[in-house]
Amino acid sequence: MAFEFGTIDPGGDLPDAGFDVFGSLAGLSPEALISTAVYSASMNAANTCRTLITASLLHEQREEEYLLHRSAIHPGEAGSIDELLDRTAQAVTGADPYEQFGPNGFEQATAELGAALNLTPAEARDLIRTGDAMRYRLPLTGTTLACGRIDLDRFLIALKRTDFVDNATMPIVDAALAEAILARDPMSTARFTTMVDQIVHRQAPDAVKRRNDQATRDRGVNIRPDRHQPGQSRITGHFPHTDAAALNAQLTSMATGVHTGDPRTMPQRRADALLALAHGRQTLDCRCADCTPPPAEQNLDTPEPAEPADAATPDPEPTPVAVPAVTDTAATEPEDNAPVSEPTGDCTCTCTSCRAPRPTYHIVGNLTTLVGLDNAPGMLDGHGLIDAHTMRRLFADAVHTFITTGVRTDPADADARAAAAASTYVPSKKLQALVRAGELCCTFPGCNQPVWTVDLDHTHPYDHRHPDRGGKTLQHNLKPLCRFHKRLAVEPFYREARRDTRQNCMDRPLLQGAGRVRRASPVHRADCRADGHAGEHQRSASGNRGAGAALGVGGRPPPFR
Repeated sequence: MAFEFGTIDPGGDLPDAGFDVFGSLAGLSPEALISTAVYSASMNAANTCRTLITASLLHEQREEEYLLHRSAIHPGEAGSIDELLDRTAQAVTGADPYEQFGPNGFEQATAELGAALNLTPAEARDLIRTGDAMRYRLPLTGTTLACGRIDLDRFLIALKRTDFVDNATMPIVDAALAEAILARDPMSTARFTTMVDQIVHRQAPDAVKRRNDQATRDRGVNIRPDRHQPGQSRITGHFPHTDAAALNAQLTSMATGVHTGDPRTMPQRRADALLALAHGRQTLDCRCADCTPPPAEQNLDTPEPAEPADAATPDPEPTPVAVPAVTDTAATEPEDNAPVSEPTGDCTCTCTSCRAPRPTYHIVGNLTTLVGLDNAPGMLDGHGLIDAHTMRRLFADAVHTFITTGVRTDPADADARAAAAASTYVPSKKLQALVRAGELCCTFPGCNQPVWTVDLDHTHPYDHRHPDRGGKTLQHNLKPLCRFHKRLAVEPFYREARRDTRQNCMDRPLLQGAGRVRRASPVHRADCRADGHAGEHQRSASGNRGAGAALGVGGRPPPFR
């Protein structure tokens, strides 16, 4: 152990004189430091589990004592008709018939825990409720917390995402959650949340319907002054995730519809886009130098001529607004292996024909679900899983474009085009969609960056001088990485490998002696199709409702790992 707990005073206030609490850690090697951090995290999870269990047991004991005390004072039976009528009248008026017996067991346990652990009443109540849920609703999942396989944050995710599961189905969901957690390597919170939602969709579909109905009833928007920042206001709201995805895509498309010379940041442009929607406009005015006319020069020494009183004031000329020219992506979709052209960013103000890009968001699901063969859930990128009915409704208004790989009608020409495209550095748009549809987020361990906002990186590096010798631009050689972790991939910091089960492995050379290898995208062979990788046959869509999608044939959608 890094700390010598025997040298600490039993009161826990001061260590022995001359003892350096952190000195033993300063001399450890990097391998030992990481091992100590991992061990400390697992011990912290186990201690957290013990704290939750003790809080729940304390609540149970105090509640039992309260009930015994109340029954000893009064058995609960009315001695006469008049006494029964008096109690009925008190109940109608809202009076608490048990107020005379003092605080109940839950209130007593809340006060005692708050005083012992220096917690607020709200924090103590949450601690007790979480412990009760661990004992009675998620005991098997709580065992994984005790074993250090998950932490408290992930247990709370599992607890919140199973709120609408009824008591009869809860043991099945709990067993499936514990099995999935123990069978897989540690996951990021985004992947863990998706895994929990997938199990709930599969084991308790009625709970998903109740949750969606509750989300529809709870929708609302509040605008109120900011208490901490004078001159500002806060906007908070609750929407069903499908409506939130449509609004988010609309704001993003309007924010990106201006020229690159616009001086505003992306958050500022999104805020201005929301105000533009409030004024009934579908496009955002560009504020670059070419679109904003310079102010008219005025000579302050020369007074302006006085105008007659009866002269009518002419209406001001409308200021021309330019947004970049964008073509319809569905109408101009390149070939399967056509290279992607990078935007130039030049500001050419052809204002009469410019328009903002169409809002687009992404949905990933099974083709078998779309045609009605099963009811597997789909993935609404950035927002979580959606049920099969909602996914079919969104796809009904989308314009679909098929992305096919594998079986071809003209193998000779297709193989020639594929070989030529594999030698290029930038993948085609369809290949990018195919790779992104097979993942959920950045493949580095613990990263939650959404897959549609990150870069695609070659697992085996691409040789720019000799493309035939380096890594090919193919689906199995591409992986999504955010900018931060992509810098680690190009440096001799982590060694990567991609296995036949589509696992991205990050091996730190510094830890080779300790044998620590983290799988960045853990997946079982059961998640892949028997005849190939899940998602090899894809279908994408971008519709007038802003729905973009990619569908895999057979098996579960590949992001659900």
